[in-house]
Amino acid sequence: MNDFSSYFIGIPLPQKYQQDFEDLQTDVFKISPLCKTTHPKSPHITVYYLDKQSQSNLVEIIKEVKKHVSVLKETKLKVGGFGYFGEDKPRILFLDVQYPSKLKEFNEVISKSLSTYSAYDNNLPFHPHVTVAWVGDPDAQVAFNACKAELTPCLKKVNWTFEITEVVLYGVDTSQKPEYHEKLITIAVR
Repeated sequence: MNDFSSYFIGIPLPQKYQQDFEDLQTDVFKISPLCKTTHPKSPHITVYYLDKQSQSNLVEIIKEVKKHVSVLKETKLKVGGFGYFGEDKPRILFLDVQYPSKLKEFNEVISKSLSTYSAYDNNLPFHPHVTVAWVGDPDAQVAFNACKAELTPCLKKVNWTFEITEVVLYGVDTSQKPEYHEKLITIAVR
C-alpha cells in the first residue's frame, strides 16, 4: 500500500459524470490557465478529513463508518452552481452541492466518532462541494478575478443529480501532481 499523506471519507462523483467533469476542468483551464485543476480522475465530495493513519486505525475508521452509513440510504445530492473559498483572495474553485439534512447528520455523527483520527485543521464548517481547481498564488487570484465573468456560464451549466450509493475511504497521494485521491475502501450505502 502507498504511504499516503492523509486520508478522508468521501462520496465519489458517479462515473456517468466523469467525462463532463473532465471537460469542465479543460474549459476552466482554457479560460484561466493559472488555475491548478484537481486530478481529473478522482472527483468527490469530502465528508470528513482524517490525518495520516496507521493500518490498524484504518480498520477502526471503517468499522465506525459502517455503523453509520445507513443514514445515507435513499439520499440524493445535486451538484450545480459554483463558488470559491476566499472572498477577496480566492483559493479554491468548486461546484456547489445541494444536500439534504441526512448528509449533515452523517457528517456530524462521523465527526464525533472519528474525532481522535481527525486532521488538525478539521474545524471548518461543513460545506459539501466538488473541488474543480486551486487558485492559490497571487497571480492566479488576480487572473481568476479578471475572468470570473467568462467562467460563470461554463460553471453554471453543471446540473448533476444522483443518489449516494457508496462512501469511500480515500488516501491522498501527494507524490502525483496534481495530487491523487485513491479509493482504498468502498462501503455500499444500504
